[in-house]
Amino acid sequence: MKDDTLRNTTAAGLYLIHDAGLEPETIEELSELADIIFVPWAERDNPPPLARVLLYLGDEAIRDLALQALEQQWGVGILPHPEASRAMAAMGVKGEILAVFDHYLNAPVIGADALTCNGELVFSSVVIGRVLALRPRDINRPQTPWSTLTGALKGLSKLRLSPYKITTGKDRVIQLAALGMVALGQTQSALVERAFSEQLGIADGRVALVVLAPRSILSYLWFLLRLLWPQKISLTQLPASLSLVRTDRLHISAPEGAEYIIDGKPVHAGEIELQVQEGRLRLLPGPALLLQHEEHQVVDKETVRLNHTPVEEGARALADVPLPLFSHATEEEYRELFVSLRDNAKATHSFQVLMILSVLLALAGMYANSAPVIIGAMILAPLMLPIVSLAMGLARTESNLIRTSMHTLSVGVLWGLACAVFVAWAMPLDVPTAEMTARMSPTLMDLFVAVISGVAGAYAYAKEEVAKSLAGVAIAVALVPPLSVVGIGLGWGDWSMAGGAMLLLITNLVGIALAASATFLVLGFAPFRRARAGIGVSLLIMLVISAPLTLSFYSLVQKDRILEHVPTGEIKLSDVTVNISRVDVALNQQPHLVRLVLSANRMLRTSDVEELKAVVSDRVGEPILLEVQSNIRR
Repeated sequence: MKDDTLRNTTAAGLYLIHDAGLEPETIEELSELADIIFVPWAERDNPPPLARVLLYLGDEAIRDLALQALEQQWGVGILPHPEASRAMAAMGVKGEILAVFDHYLNAPVIGADALTCNGELVFSSVVIGRVLALRPRDINRPQTPWSTLTGALKGLSKLRLSPYKITTGKDRVIQLAALGMVALGQTQSALVERAFSEQLGIADGRVALVVLAPRSILSYLWFLLRLLWPQKISLTQLPASLSLVRTDRLHISAPEGAEYIIDGKPVHAGEIELQVQEGRLRLLPGPALLLQHEEHQVVDKETVRLNHTPVEEGARALADVPLPLFSHATEEEYRELFVSLRDNAKATHSFQVLMILSVLLALAGMYANSAPVIIGAMILAPLMLPIVSLAMGLARTESNLIRTSMHTLSVGVLWGLACAVFVAWAMPLDVPTAEMTARMSPTLMDLFVAVISGVAGAYAYAKEEVAKSLAGVAIAVALVPPLSVVGIGLGWGDWSMAGGAMLLLITNLVGIALAASATFLVLGFAPFRRARAGIGVSLLIMLVISAPLTLSFYSLVQKDRILEHVPTGEIKLSDVTVNISRVDVALNQQPHLVRLVLSANRMLRTSDVEELKAVVSDRVGEPILLEVQSNIRR
């Protein structure tokens, strides 16, 4: 950047080119501040080369004068004008005309790049397509978060990507599909409310092209939320829907032509040529223009960050069609995941050995009533493999993958049941432990756990950066323990125990498979039309098993409500004080049965129990049956 002070340019004079809107009173006031030559618009050719020229003109007049200013190498400053909002925003002009004029008297002339679009000077930006609020905003009509949101949501169902061919300054050709693009020469004006944390230099010799290319409506909405977030976007860490190209020259073409807006003026053209003329523009910076203290260097390096923008084959698949609700995975992503899941769906010897070991370990934890041992069985269990494969088969309606996965699941379940029944016969213990009892009464909360586990499993397999062992933990936690309890119940001949645990096992299997299938659908590994059949069957089964789960959950809520109101601790009756140490509720009869374990300094009489029953009934708010275990405390 080269700075020339006012003293170095006095020989050329100070000129003010103006239109008919400049009031005579203002001319007098400006004349009192400095020796200035006023030039009407019709005599705009008068200022000599290298002169300092102030402009009191509208945007279109300034644009018409731009090429002449470049040829004459005028040091140009913009004065506040009611029709020059674009030029004022680009040059950082803010304030009253006299204050800005006074600022220019001591302002240095700086060298800046001139960005042209099809030979026309660009003040701030060139907008192609729909780019939300990424472009610099009009200082007279600043956008609010609400206006940005409402504008972005209009026509949401009609969003579609358009094909473009971009050729960079180093002759790199990029075929892509995008919702829109915005080209920026610089973003250093404080009046330009920008979305980016870094500043694009006014003399670095490059134009920045920001490309907005969401792959789905959901990714579009996610980007919109990111745009409204107070933290600005870093050009080095762009969101998935954004790409960046920085180069000295760009050629953009569209098969059917492109509508673009240059500083608010709509234009239609089949070809768009953006070019940076290095250091050609000599500016008098406005009071709100942010200047760097260091010398600006022209950067020869070209930056191309395509991020997740669809290119080549991916661009052709998404161009000129309505934007899908969910993103579509690329063919390469799908192929790699499908091959992996197809191999995992097989009932290999390793799978069967790990299945036996995990169930035996879970059985040891059940009998020992040891949660850490059961957690070890969860980590070891391999059931995650065929279930995630089954989910992909349901999402893609791949009959071979579904059959293989179901066969492997059946083998694993049969091995688990056989081991559990054998251990139940051989073990001389036949009293359910707390860990066993916890798996005998499933509720809607267990279905919620299954759904979360299915989402975690599918997401971990679809994303290479996520450790796949996490999916094993998330899925196995809901399968191996109930499978073991089913086998114990069958071995003991306790059909109620086996039935409750079987309901939990089926709940988890269906919930995990359905949630994982839906996750693959959201991640774009299957079109919705193919997923409808498989997911529909899973959803129907889930609705069927939700009925008993809902009843069980309602009973749990009822039991919790009663337990909350039953008094505990010391209670004063008519002639004795009792201490209630344990409470239990049975809901399988009407009125509900409340069991109390209590102690007193003497045996309770019938009258004492009746009085205690009245107290508990009053607290609960409904009649109850009371069962009391009384202990004497001395």
